[in-house]
Amino acid sequence: MYAFTTRAARFVASKTPRTASSRAVSPARAPVRRVHDAKRAARARIHGAAGASLERADDAWIVVGCDSDAHGALCVIRGPRRGVVSSVKVIDNPVSTVMINGKPRVRLDPDAMRECAAALGVPKRTRVYLEEGGVEFGFSAQTAFVQGYNFGLWRGILAAQEFDVAVVKPQAWKAALGLKFKGSTKDDSIAMAKMLFPEIVHELSRKRDHGRAESLLIAAYGHVANGAAAAEDDDALCARVRDVLADRGLVREEGAPLPYFGPYFGMTGEELKKELKARALKVSGTKSELILRLEDDDVARTSRQAKSATA
Repeated sequence: MYAFTTRAARFVASKTPRTASSRAVSPARAPVRRVHDAKRAARARIHGAAGASLERADDAWIVVGCDSDAHGALCVIRGPRRGVVSSVKVIDNPVSTVMINGKPRVRLDPDAMRECAAALGVPKRTRVYLEEGGVEFGFSAQTAFVQGYNFGLWRGILAAQEFDVAVVKPQAWKAALGLKFKGSTKDDSIAMAKMLFPEIVHELSRKRDHGRAESLLIAAYGHVANGAAAAEDDDALCARVRDVLADRGLVREEGAPLPYFGPYFGMTGEELKKELKARALKVSGTKSELILRLEDDDVARTSRQAKSATA
């Protein structure tokens, strides 16, 4: 078992066939027919997947991850207690084909998304880790708009279902899991998700399953960031994350820049500066320097308390 000590690591799916209609469909109506077909197929996949998840509705611990992209997915991880994984389910994001400027485009289907969220079979206030979409380096204005639009759709729909939505920045989870490096691809996300969740490797066999993989990684990151990293002992999922990262050479006793799993895991630069200011400590420097300063102060405080207790 690993302990999260300071300085320990510094830094469904095929389309439903339709019965042939005796009435011919004109070329002008063909795109509309394809849209309706795609919507029906998406709803069938949603209800099929949700029905299976309802069988585990009595599990005590549930966490949901969502890759908000049109090619993303939802995952539902369940267990009898915090961090213990008894079942894993992935559901592709509901999409349909729409005509934009005369060209067919794949877009999220809001009606099917609402049905999907309602049919997850998880109680209200379940924590959902939702990846934030938006502007990244190299994005065109259109791509940035679509990414932000997708994120906004999911956030609104999940909030309407009264889930506890926690927003996760893509830069944060990728950096923490060692996937933010030059040359990193979607295949790396799939490979890591397979290692973390061997229960579901058969659902991650295709290149296009990267959305499923990333929903799982977002959920795993969110779980660790939401207090698990600061726990005295690892829970089972937290230990899986540590083991996988250790196997990849990303966790060492000293000097590893990523990932950081100390007591300030998941805090933003502004939050770190606020904590430093409250302790009357210097607030300038890089994020890693801010964290080290807080850790040094923690060590000094612990030492003073120990001396005071023995005096």
